[in-house]
Amino acid sequence: MKVLVTGASGTVGNLVVRALSQREVAVRGVVRREESAAALRALNLPGVEVAVTDLADPDAVPALLDGIDTVFLVTANVADQLTQEQQVIQAAAAAGVQRVVKLSVGGASPDAPLDLARVHYAAEQELAASGVAYTVLRPAFFMDNLIQYIPWINAHGQMPLPTGDGAMGMIHTQDIADVAMVELTSGGTDNRDLVLTGPEALTIDQALKRVGEVVGRPLSHIDTSREEFLNRYIGAGNTPDYAQDMATLYDGILRAGYGAGLTDTVEKTTGSAPRTINDFARDHAADFTQGPGSTSN
Repeated sequence: MKVLVTGASGTVGNLVVRALSQREVAVRGVVRREESAAALRALNLPGVEVAVTDLADPDAVPALLDGIDTVFLVTANVADQLTQEQQVIQAAAAAGVQRVVKLSVGGASPDAPLDLARVHYAAEQELAASGVAYTVLRPAFFMDNLIQYIPWINAHGQMPLPTGDGAMGMIHTQDIADVAMVELTSGGTDNRDLVLTGPEALTIDQALKRVGEVVGRPLSHIDTSREEFLNRYIGAGNTPDYAQDMATLYDGILRAGYGAGLTDTVEKTTGSAPRTINDFARDHAADFTQGPGSTSN
């Protein structure tokens, strides 16, 4: 068996590559830049082949599917994201691929408030019409998303995000990768739409306090405005359009509690209970002991 993994240098894609390699499944990992390819090759993962390709190039994509049985489809939130996913789906169908596992988002629809969700909806429609068996993964808020905001933590250990008291079924990205690995290697022929969550619904404040207890540093959340978030997020190098999408996610959807639902899909699929926020804290303790107010300064 051989699996194509797009976005192989990304957070989830890289974990899927590692999980498949550990199980002695052959992988062709696709990245867009040579430096990403070099970093992936440097891991020396058994059975992993690395390909540098622009997924938006219709002439380059078909060759990626040569000898491939299943595909893990994840792309970055960029202007040509939909084109990239459509190209891969079309090439997978033409190559007779057995299954595509697509990383999507919750609430994907043609009239979703997030542009990101509308893009995923369009890609899902392409996948449903392709004739290829598929699994769509809809993970809750990534625990790992908190890492990018560590530089925002102030001297009092407070992380400013515009989420209020909205709870969310936060999920560890390793659990997403584990579900993807199962679906890629033993998914069968049924089409599935899987909502993935962690074991409990937590507010940002509850999550940070638990992380702080594990890493030995007082951490908490301080609510902030949409405008302050936008200024910080754009200042960190994100595009204004994507920043507006994230502001709507945090200040609208998550603040209102729409991310608080829980499922048992991770345990049913992998046979293991989903990882907790404490597990996440232990995995990333070194990250959270840096910055203002930490004892490592």
